[in-house]
Amino acid sequence: MNRMLAVLSLVGMSCFGGEVVSAGLAPGEPEVTTYRVTANGKPVAIYRSMADDEYRQGYQESYYYFGSFDFSGECRVEVTSSVSLKNVQILPARFGLVPKVSSDGGKLEFVASKPFRISIERSGKEEALLLFGNALETDAPKAGDPGVVYFGPGQHKAGKIELTSNQTLYLAAGAVVNGAIVAKGDNITIRGRGILGGEAYPRFKGPSGWMLELRDGKNVVVKDIIVRNPWSWILVTAGCDGVLVDGVKIAGSRMINDDAIDLCNTKNVVIKNCFLRTRDDIIAIKGLGAGQGQACENIFIQDSEFWTDNANIYRIGFECDAKEMKNIRSKNIDVLHYSQYSGPQNFWSHAIFWLQPSGGMTLSDTHFEDFRIYCDGRDMMLLCAKMMLTSCHGKSYEVSGRVRNCSLKDIAVIGTQGEFRGQIHLSGRSSDEDVQGIRLENITYFGKRITLDSPCVEILKYVEGVEFK
Repeated sequence: MNRMLAVLSLVGMSCFGGEVVSAGLAPGEPEVTTYRVTANGKPVAIYRSMADDEYRQGYQESYYYFGSFDFSGECRVEVTSSVSLKNVQILPARFGLVPKVSSDGGKLEFVASKPFRISIERSGKEEALLLFGNALETDAPKAGDPGVVYFGPGQHKAGKIELTSNQTLYLAAGAVVNGAIVAKGDNITIRGRGILGGEAYPRFKGPSGWMLELRDGKNVVVKDIIVRNPWSWILVTAGCDGVLVDGVKIAGSRMINDDAIDLCNTKNVVIKNCFLRTRDDIIAIKGLGAGQGQACENIFIQDSEFWTDNANIYRIGFECDAKEMKNIRSKNIDVLHYSQYSGPQNFWSHAIFWLQPSGGMTLSDTHFEDFRIYCDGRDMMLLCAKMMLTSCHGKSYEVSGRVRNCSLKDIAVIGTQGEFRGQIHLSGRSSDEDVQGIRLENITYFGKRITLDSPCVEILKYVEGVEFK
């Protein structure tokens, strides 16, 4: 009998014997006491990020939290909280992580066997814990390797980090690097498990205009790093051809104008496996005149989690100094939270999908598929394709643009219905500034399919070829 118990005990231990790699908290970082996390019994360092706009009236400093570790095999994650977890929610559901909460509400645990990116929310989105379980890192460069700019564990006030062709920037786990990365050239890689921070700099007063500036490059990779507390736009590509953004986590929302990813005059892009939270737009596709007005085309976004506190999930257009924008595709995306409602009558309106080409530009072949939008009972526009006059670099456009052949497919709004209406607003401005060819297939709000006759659908002048399936 004792021998059998011993065997069973060893089997139970082996179930969670996978490898866990977790760097300690970087020196100088405040210790977080509201959450404690372990992975297979190993402590996971928890960092905090600012969660309010310090430049708006009545600002009150607030925080949310994040932690990251690498693992293989099965991993038992335990989260201890100073606030009850009895009403906890883990978003998104896509990773299948079902928490078991202790009877007193002080602790939860779940088992993971594959990488995940989640928000653990004990009382809504306030003071959420973002937790990232990554696959084990492979082929990491070492300090002193040729062509490698290396930041090891610890605090670094780096200022502007400039990269040129064939260089790699590596932020090791446990590194917190305050500064900006400016990469100009081809075959540049930015990677690692470390943190790029902007908290040392006031709004618009960083060592460079943007935190990660990728300019005029081919075959550029940004992989796995965490970015927090930006002072302006975060990851910006300008005049690039061939960009991979893989596994990047952004913990923004410190202030407005912190767009997560701005693709400006850039083509041949893949964005995947990313968790992006900001106060401003999540994905913004723009023409700022880079690359001699190069078209924004062949852009693929997939398998990611998005969260905006005060703007749009997608804003495509607005700045339109580009030859055209086309072949933009997004698939398998979870929208965890969206901002407050601002309707199409407002210049700075908000939507999950905002299509607004201007300056005579055509936006075409743009498709969104397999989205889950988590609703907390507040309203938000689902789709706005409204031709309107915008501006670029202080120059106001005299004409708007046109939309051709765009679609939404398998889009589900789930959660708490409350006041959610979910407008679908389509409007042109003239016969040459119009909307043509919009297909909406299997759009559901809380299980109810949306049709052409649904009260949320608004189709105004200069719109043709709208099809519901």
